[in-house]
Amino acid sequence: KNSNRSRERRANSWCAGLVTNCSCLLLMSDITKMGKLIRVAFLSASFFFLSARALLTVGNLHQRRPTHVRASCLKSMPATSTTASAIDKETHGIDTTSTSQFQNEYTIREALYSELQVIASLVTAGFHPELDSNPILRPIRVLLELDRLQNNFPYPSGENRHLYLVCEAKKDKKVVAFCDIDARIPAKKKENPFSPFASIVNRPHPYFSDLTVDPNYRRKGIASALVEEGERLAKDMNCQEMYLGVASTNTVALDLYSNMGYEIIVPTGDILEFVKRQEGVRMLRRTLN
Repeated sequence: KNSNRSRERRANSWCAGLVTNCSCLLLMSDITKMGKLIRVAFLSASFFFLSARALLTVGNLHQRRPTHVRASCLKSMPATSTTASAIDKETHGIDTTSTSQFQNEYTIREALYSELQVIASLVTAGFHPELDSNPILRPIRVLLELDRLQNNFPYPSGENRHLYLVCEAKKDKKVVAFCDIDARIPAKKKENPFSPFASIVNRPHPYFSDLTVDPNYRRKGIASALVEEGERLAKDMNCQEMYLGVASTNTVALDLYSNMGYEIIVPTGDILEFVKRQEGVRMLRRTLN
């Protein structure tokens, strides 16, 4: 399994690097005498390698990856509290899905490896909407997100302190939202004199990240339901707090988390080092009762 993951990681990096170089040369070709010919050549090469990598990824997903959900780790989702609806209503000013209707229409569960391609597209749409109309850079971004998700995929283990959660629309049978919950105990910092970074900075734990919802399914209480499920799972892991980072310009998310009891904290120690490497991010924390 490790050798397969290494080969897949190398293939991802190689293809992403090649396509990125092709894109750079594509932009530079405007100042050359054979600009038009070079643009056509590199554009064709970029789409060729992206298509080849996509086929390789799909083949790997169906050949050798687990397709089960760790049922022992996830309990039935509890009824969403009225806080979730109040958050969406106050933040967006519209009616929201009731608790019973939400449970009838959606399911929150652990993600499958075979769903990472869809999740990568979701994350790209949520965090990089400016690329939606870019036919060259968007596939590259999706490929990079897929590589990150694959490398960090939480395989079944004894501790189960790292989870990918998805929300699935029952009617459409599709993944419409995603989040990452990492409650693993950080390892000690490792000094590497040959690295451009002085040390590996550990982020706080449990850390809630990558929350994104399909644009067609927003304002239905899905985001707040995922947050609540993440908090419940963190409590099951005997965690006393939940941390998350939000871009300082994302006022909607800041309002949502504020209404759920999260407070902006002044980072210190390891958290300060972590925040320094996340440009424009505010660190929030909530005590879990």
